[in-house]
Amino acid sequence: GIAHEIRNPLNFISLSIDHIRTKYRPADGSGLEGFEKLVESMKQEIHRLDRLVRDFLDYGKPLKLDRQPCRTQELLADVVEIVKAKAASDRIRIDERYDAVPELRLDAELMKSCIFNVVTNAFQAMPEGGTLAVRTRNVVEAECAAFGLRHFPAADYVLIEIEDSGTGIPPELIEKIFEPFFTTKEVGKGTGLGLSMVYGIVKQTGGFIFCASEPGKGTTFRIFLPRYVPEAQPAHAAAAEAGTAEQPAAKPASTATDLSGTATVLLVEDEDAVRMGSVRALASRGYTVHEASSGVEALELFEELDGKVDIVVSDVVMPEMDGPTLLGELIKRQPDIKFIFVSGYAEDAFAKNLPQEAKFGFLPKPFTLKQLATTVKEMLEA
Repeated sequence: GIAHEIRNPLNFISLSIDHIRTKYRPADGSGLEGFEKLVESMKQEIHRLDRLVRDFLDYGKPLKLDRQPCRTQELLADVVEIVKAKAASDRIRIDERYDAVPELRLDAELMKSCIFNVVTNAFQAMPEGGTLAVRTRNVVEAECAAFGLRHFPAADYVLIEIEDSGTGIPPELIEKIFEPFFTTKEVGKGTGLGLSMVYGIVKQTGGFIFCASEPGKGTTFRIFLPRYVPEAQPAHAAAAEAGTAEQPAAKPASTATDLSGTATVLLVEDEDAVRMGSVRALASRGYTVHEASSGVEALELFEELDGKVDIVVSDVVMPEMDGPTLLGELIKRQPDIKFIFVSGYAEDAFAKNLPQEAKFGFLPKPFTLKQLATTVKEMLEA
């Protein structure tokens, strides 16, 4: 409930920033650089708050991992690219070394958040500047014993090392850094959930994380992730992928970025500010948008429109009639209705209460104008 209440105003602010960015740029380009920096700073703060809310939601329950093949170098390069500007302003030199390593199979977005968390801690440990080393390499089973780590089974791993030249961590604190709510930061400066979440995500991925540090000489985090070995494909499957079988190879996914549309959208949201921002976001992309502030009002509007609605975008928690109940009622009237839930709650908090035949999309709050338009477009084309 707390997460939901926090994410509603965050969502309105996020959509408003997107609107400002697209509508109110100086016509002559004057002051554009400062304007963009301010807007980008605001977006970063929203993402920081959203990550904190996600930590609270995820803490203490198994995560739903979207495991996909992923190249390690791309995973790290994405994070490094995000922090390069801050590194330059903080007088921190980034030393990257990516040895050729096999693919991983993991939830890339969650692992990026882990690496970003560790990198952020490294930055904070170097207030006067320094060097941040980001490295990858293969570790074979025979090498594992040489690390001298407890509770670390020998196997083949991909090792990600993040090393800083900062202040270091005292020996008496090393054993506590992965404990929930443990933090050495001042009151109000940290929750102590960051590294405990990193630990949980790495463990649920099947990996291990260790920290070595010496006061005054820096800290090294080592993340060992299991190698991904793709299953061997039958010869006919490999031929089909190459386009040499009787059936032609599948066409590559479209790379079009056109997110405009002409569909009719019924948008249901009880928070006035969030509803206003979402209506404006979709209307700016060409959609015809009808708005309702509750499930009951949405059903009445659906009847007034004679069911001529292409897609429904609805909040989950609303007075009188919530989103899942609304979907159930709409299915009775139009079984193939396209429906998207938007919510500050995790998806699995309500999905189990939906009818078995329900088909729906999900967009977590807060979201950007582009994320909303992308989700609607994908659902319409599904």
